This record gives sequence, structure tokens and C-alpha cells, in this order.
Amino acid sequence: MTLRIGVDVGGTFTDVFLFKDGDIYRGKSDTTHYDLKVGFMNAARTATEQAGLQLEDAVKTTDAIVYSTTVGTNALIERRGTRLGLITTKGFEDVVQVGRSRNWADGLSHDKKYDRGRARRPEPIIPKNRIVGIQERIDSLGRVVIPMRDRDVLDKIQMLVDQGVRGFVVCLLNSFVDSSHEQRIHELIRKRYPESYLGHMPVYLSSDISPKSGEYRRSMTVILDAYLREISSEHLLRLTDELRDFGYKQPFFVAKNTGGLSSLSRSQALELLGSSPAASVVGAEFLAKQLGLSNVVIGDMGGTSFDVGLIVADRDRVYESDPIINRFRVQLPFVAHWSIGAGGGSMAQVVNGELKVGPQSVGSNPGPACYGRGGEYPSVTDANVVLGFLNPDNFLGGSIRLDAGRAENAIFKHVADPLGVSVWEAAWQIKLLIDGKMGQEMYRICAQISGEDPRSFTAFSLGGAGPLHATGFADFADIKSIATFSFSSVFGAFSTLTFDILQSYEKTVYMTVMTSGNAEYPLESIDIFNKTAKDLIALAERDMAEEGFDLTAIDLQIEIHMSYGQQRQTVEIRPTKTQLSSASDLKQLCDDFNDEYSRRYGVGATYPEAGVEVVLMKLNAVGPVDEFRFRDNSESPTLGDPSAGTRRAYWGPEHGFIETPIYQYDLVERYKELEGPAICEASDTTIIVSPGWEFHRDDKDIGWITKK
Repeated sequence: MTLRIGVDVGGTFTDVFLFKDGDIYRGKSDTTHYDLKVGFMNAARTATEQAGLQLEDAVKTTDAIVYSTTVGTNALIERRGTRLGLITTKGFEDVVQVGRSRNWADGLSHDKKYDRGRARRPEPIIPKNRIVGIQERIDSLGRVVIPMRDRDVLDKIQMLVDQGVRGFVVCLLNSFVDSSHEQRIHELIRKRYPESYLGHMPVYLSSDISPKSGEYRRSMTVILDAYLREISSEHLLRLTDELRDFGYKQPFFVAKNTGGLSSLSRSQALELLGSSPAASVVGAEFLAKQLGLSNVVIGDMGGTSFDVGLIVADRDRVYESDPIINRFRVQLPFVAHWSIGAGGGSMAQVVNGELKVGPQSVGSNPGPACYGRGGEYPSVTDANVVLGFLNPDNFLGGSIRLDAGRAENAIFKHVADPLGVSVWEAAWQIKLLIDGKMGQEMYRICAQISGEDPRSFTAFSLGGAGPLHATGFADFADIKSIATFSFSSVFGAFSTLTFDILQSYEKTVYMTVMTSGNAEYPLESIDIFNKTAKDLIALAERDMAEEGFDLTAIDLQIEIHMSYGQQRQTVEIRPTKTQLSSASDLKQLCDDFNDEYSRRYGVGATYPEAGVEVVLMKLNAVGPVDEFRFRDNSESPTLGDPSAGTRRAYWGPEHGFIETPIYQYDLVERYKELEGPAICEASDTTIIVSPGWEFHRDDKDIGWITKK
């Protein structure tokens, strides 16, 4: 028996996707923020019971459990991380306080970015009184200009201990070139506070975590990883202990925002942040290949946010080169995704006579007014109930009963009455506004990031609320074809099962591949390239061996970031060799760079006369896992009448109220076209087919909504 379990802990719901011998089962539970493993166990029990298994038996026999979580995100927002001290080079103590020139706007919504009079820099993770400077200096070539004194280091360590720190972050100038001073500080702390003492404290070195140039981003990468390490590991270790008690014997894998899996012992806390939307991009990429689709835009609408991702024909996976976490820029190669505050829980309210929906969310507890848990303010979910799109008696397969009366009252009190419109019109305006925000974001990303015509994209509508709003945001994004899935609401959990084992390594490296003017290929660059590649490969082989891989089965992918001389913009190239041997190899790198540069920016944009440089080397070590495919249901018989009656629904002022046919998703005959308006209900999502659209289901049980 093949059995895999994928988990996605979101801000509102915890989702579980169970794959058993080609069949899929899913479970969903409220996210229990007081103890995330409770929500996981509740959702996992639902999924295993659907599969005819007891949770304990499933855990014992499963091939793998893959987990993604938002625990670090919430801890960062609430500032519940470890109390840290920062050790840096004397004279650079204010780097993290000053940040970058745009630091005041990083991570803010568009509205707040333009309200510059009230703009403030983010509250620092480590305040100034817990930052000390060590008298030392290594220059950009790795030469020791000012030697470091042990006495000075020990005195500064004691100053931080007196401030009550529970961990040390070490980030010295140019340590990515020569890490000897950072390593020495690590030794001194270990001697002063050995592991045998209760006062033992962890040490985080920038040369280990992020050996790249850029003082502010390198410092924040290490600080955030250290800040979240304890709280993340505590939660995950408690969960693995409980799984071991159930008899789970396989490695416990976590999905990372870098687009791969690893065991806990080979994961950084920072790699867990945003792992769920990153997972959805990887899962969509997996399905796009199976479906033969080239350009795909992902619209993942959950309870709290709307996440957009891209898959573009003939291009490698899109990574965010300068990502923001909370309000800080870091040096971690995230799988690119863009998020706005638009979800089923987005709050609707009238401010100064104008309707606003989001980015504030009513959350999962108390949640939307229709949940009947004490929620006062209306949400997008309340609007969908009032419009007739959601069945109050069959929400999430009937596991949650919705109170339509409470939804109407909340919309009347907070929206309809202040605007002087009916409850139905107010609910439609809520839906229209949230659809417009999502569609415009999707259109902007397709056009600006991919450079392709948005009309050439197929939309994947994901998340529990995605299929409800798919035709709405697609209209605003000018997209004509939408794919929906019966497991849309647990797509993030499904996506974790499509990951390969992945370890990524990056290191700043300065080398000239071709000189300016005389166009020579300096042979000394070959040694720099080869040494850097060997060092990264050694790290990869160490980590992948611990993951249990035969080293011959690992796919090592080297990527170098190249630019023209003195140019800041870089282009990524994948060399065909991991070791260079001659000037012709350097010439090949230049040729590949020029070809890629001209492909992206046009032949006239190339400028080899300025010389060609390498500024960064990256290594991806990939350990492939067994790929699975969905069962082909083309021969499956029709199970019965899909019609589930009709429901009165409001389709806007143009169409008004229509007695709308309701269909059971699992019973809709394959390739039978259903004309809108229509509503298809699956066990944990509802698919809206608006007027002017058509819907059919294919033999892989994928639902397609197309513009007529």
C-alpha cells in the first residue's frame, strides 16, 4: 500500500491531504493557534477515517508525512521569538537600525506606503542596547586588516549576557569572504558557556547561514532565523514526538519556501515562512506539466489572504531575488509568490462613506458572522451566504453550519445601512470589490513579472474560497480559462507531496570571466570558480548523505549570477560543468550569458565590451522522490443524477435573482458542459459558474471553467 500525508497549517484552517493507492482523501480543521498539533491531528483523523483507516494505523504505515506551517509567521508578528544579542564589527552597530533607504516602506500595504507622513521604520528585532561591536576588520579580499582580540570579545559577550540574552547572532564585515573571526567568536562562546552548563546558549554565524554580501540583508537573514529557531523547533519536535508515540518510523519532512523538502535536522527556521504559498506554486507546476500547460497563473484564496504565483513557458521556476519577511529584507531564495489581504475572512466595513474589504480579517475565531461564534463584522463569506452561493447546511461537507440570518444582519448593520442600499446589493458590492482587487493583482503580476499577455494564461483557482470567486477575478484579469480541483481547499497540503528533497546553498564570489576592452579570459578565475563549487558540493554531499541518499542519485545543479562589468542587474546561468579547465570554458560561460541576456532584454541591450563578471554561485542538490499520478477515471461509470435541486442566487444588477441549478461535483458526467449560471458543490469547496461561462469535468476529475 502506498500512503502519503501532506499537511498545511494556515491562518484559518489546517488541511490534510492523504494519498492512498491512487485515491485522494482530505481533512480540514480549525487551526488551533494555542497548540498547532491539535488542529493537525483533528484534520488528519478526518482524512484517515475517509480512507477507512484509524489515525494510529495510518501513521504507522505511511511512507512519508510532509508538513508546512505558519508558526514562525505568527511568532514574528507577535514578537514571541528568542531574546538575542548581536555581535558585529565595530562601527557597524547601526546597520540593522538604519536598514535600507526604502526600509520604511518594505512590507507595507499600498495605502500605507503612500501615507508617508505616518511612515515608520519597523521595530527592530534586536534593540540597540543588545548590539555590540568587536574591534576587528577583514577586507573584501579576505586580508586581516585589524586582528581580533579575545579579551575584547569576551568583554562584549559578558555585556550581552548581562542584558539577559538567550542566544548570540554573529555577523562580521566581509565574513562571507573569510569566516575565521566569526569561527573564533563561536569557539570563545562555547568555552565560556559549554553545553554541559544550564547557561549554554546557541550561536548563529552569518558565514554558516548566509555567506553573501549585503550587510543589512545578511544580518536580517541570520537574526530572523535565530529569532524563530527555538519556537519553530519546539512546536515541530513536540509534533514529531507525538507521531513517534503513534508508531511513525519514517523521517518527518518539512516543506520549505525554497521549493523542496528536508528533514528537521537540515532545515532552517526561516525556510518555513511562507512555505504554504510556495508549495502551491510547486504543486501547480507539477500539475501543469501533467496537463501540458505552458503559462499558468495561480490564484490561491484562503481565509486570510490571496496568493498569486506564476509558471511561465520555457523558464525555470521564478524565485524572489529580494524577498521581504514581515518588514525586513532577507537573502533567501524564496519561490516567488505575491500576497494581498483578500480571503473568505476579509472584513467588510464602510469608512468615511466608502466600502472597504480587507486587508483586515475576521480570522477563524470568532470568524465570519455566519459562523455563529460571536463574530460581529461581516466578511466575504457572509456575502457569499447572503448571495445564495453557499449552502448554509452544506458548508465544508456539513461540518460547519452557517447562520444566514446573522450574515444578513451583519451586512445590513455595517454595510447596507451606512451605504443606503439593500442587503443583496451590499453583498454583491463586497464580492465585486474583492474580485476586482484579486483580478487586478493577478493581471499586474502576469503582465509585469512574466512579460507575457495575461490572455495566454490558464488560471488555477485554489484555496477553499478560490472556486467561489474564480470567474469574478478572471473577468478582471482578462483570463478565459480556469482549472479547478475537487481538492482546491487543501491544495497546499497536496502540493507538499509533489516536492523533491532539496538543499540550496549560495555564496558570494567575485570573478571576472571576460575583461573589458581587450576581451581576455583570465585563467585565475578558473581556480576561484572551481574552489567555490567544490566547497558548495561538499556541503551538499554532507547534508544529502544525512537525508539518506546515495550520492550517485543526487542531481547537483550549479547556477551562477552574471552581469556586465559594474552592472547591478544580474542574469542566472546554469553552467554545463561543475569544474572549469580552460579559457574556452570561460568563453562558453560568456556566450551563454550573452545569449540569455539578449533573449530577456533584446540583442541591442547586450554590452560585452564592458566585460563579464560572476557575483554569486548557487548550488541546488536535488534528491528525487517517487512521482505519483492521479488515477485515470475515464472508464469510471456515472454514479447517479448530479442535480441537487435549485437555489435562489443573486447574480448582480444585470441579472438579478435567478433560480440557479445546483450540482454535486463528484456526480457531474465527464465532459458534460454545464452553462452558467450554475453552482457545483464539492465536499469542501463550491464552484461558481457565472453567466457567460461554462463548466465541465475531465477524466482526471479536474473542473474547467471557460468563457463562452
